[in-house]
Amino acid sequence: MKKHFFGMLHRFGVVLCLALAGGTALTGCSKDEGPSSADYSAADETLIKNYLTTNNITTAQRQSSGLYFVPVTTNANAPMAAAGQVVSMLYTGRLLDGTVFSASSQQNNYPLNFIFGVDRLISGVEQGISLMHKGDKAVLLIPSGLAYGNSGTSSVPANAVLRFEVEVTDLNPDFKVPDDYIITKYLADNKITNAQKQSSGLYYIPGTTNPNGAQASAGKTASVLYTGRFVTGSGAIFDASSQHGNTPFDFVVGKGQVIPGWDEGIALMRKGEKGQLLVPSALAYGTRGSGSAIPPNTVLRFEVEVTDVK
Repeated sequence: MKKHFFGMLHRFGVVLCLALAGGTALTGCSKDEGPSSADYSAADETLIKNYLTTNNITTAQRQSSGLYFVPVTTNANAPMAAAGQVVSMLYTGRLLDGTVFSASSQQNNYPLNFIFGVDRLISGVEQGISLMHKGDKAVLLIPSGLAYGNSGTSSVPANAVLRFEVEVTDLNPDFKVPDDYIITKYLADNKITNAQKQSSGLYYIPGTTNPNGAQASAGKTASVLYTGRFVTGSGAIFDASSQHGNTPFDFVVGKGQVIPGWDEGIALMRKGEKGQLLVPSALAYGTRGSGSAIPPNTVLRFEVEVTDVK
């Protein structure tokens, strides 16, 4: 067995830390306050007030934390987020000069899904979402102390005041539902009509079939050529047989040697068949992700070919 591939596909434990695939993280997990303890709250307040004046914004609601909440669309009769619920959010993150540093539009406009009150987003976003109902839109003007502080990020300067345009698109207590939304949107966008949804939430898209081939049933050793891609964003490849000499990967089906989505998906196939697996995050790397290669809570797509079954 190839050590590299096994390291990519084996099952991981769980920690609660959220990141964005292909974009700047919103999580406080990467936030490092650094050695300086300078207080920028007064300077941030001045910047925000000047921004409001310059842009003739008169509806901003200042919170005691220093966050400014600007309602855009309000659905007062809709539910609000509660701790433990999954919030689905469209967003655009900007510096005050208008520079976009991260946005849903950079991820095919798929909502960002996070567990409210559990996953550690930057404080300004968490506080802003707590004021919103399902379907609400708002602008959040976030002082640096509620964002990335004096450490900044690769795309956000230190001590930067941020502007987030946010929309709460859905609330749901079950994380599988946002994953399913991502998958069904992918299928619709790509006009795929033959996907077979399994009870687990896995989707199998048959390609080349071979009714007479040996079934890759539990206990059998399957040899698989594969290409692993992200479903959102540009569909970038994170791992593939072509990166490892195009040698098939061998594993025993149903023994937990690979992620659950593979154990289940490959068992649906026969020797000589090709297909695709759309794997929800709970059947992939869950809330932990896989190092720097796969962010937490990421839906994955695998193009697979079963070259042999023994």
